[in-house]
Amino acid sequence: MNRHLPPFSLFLVCVLFDSCGRPYAPAPPTTGDIYRPVYALSADVRNIQTLAPQPLKNVGKIYVKDNYLFINELGSGIHIIDNRKPDNPVKLAFISIPGNHDLAVKDSTLYADNVVDLIVLNIADPRNVRLVKRIENAFEKSAYPLATNVRFECIDPNRGVVIGWEKAAVENQQCYR
Repeated sequence: MNRHLPPFSLFLVCVLFDSCGRPYAPAPPTTGDIYRPVYALSADVRNIQTLAPQPLKNVGKIYVKDNYLFINELGSGIHIIDNRKPDNPVKLAFISIPGNHDLAVKDSTLYADNVVDLIVLNIADPRNVRLVKRIENAFEKSAYPLATNVRFECIDPNRGVVIGWEKAAVENQQCYR
């Protein structure tokens, strides 16, 4: 029995090492969702404005500070709502922040992403929000949509800054993620 053990061991080792090849990558899908980048000019992206209240459409994070709600509108900014009377909340304003997807609050300071920049807002008086600081290029530029296993239109840097992605009928879907 010992005579057959070395050849069998060699065979087993070969089979095990053979399975250590490159991982199989699936072929790009030929059907399904296709994404197109949404562009904006750099100057427009960095223009933070306080506007009249806007309707809630695509809500993200919600932060409660004192009697106020700060509600992230994915891709476009932050709603400010007076919630002193929870049965009758009052929309105060909308802070337009192009490309905004996240927010955080500490004391009377609100931190938000503005495409590739980090902005700092003073919210001590929610009726009078002020931009305190901008840290430019704090985040990487969006090179592809968040979804995986999808085709998308390749980014054209000459068209501006990518502030989001939308599903669309695209003819030039050469990129894949």
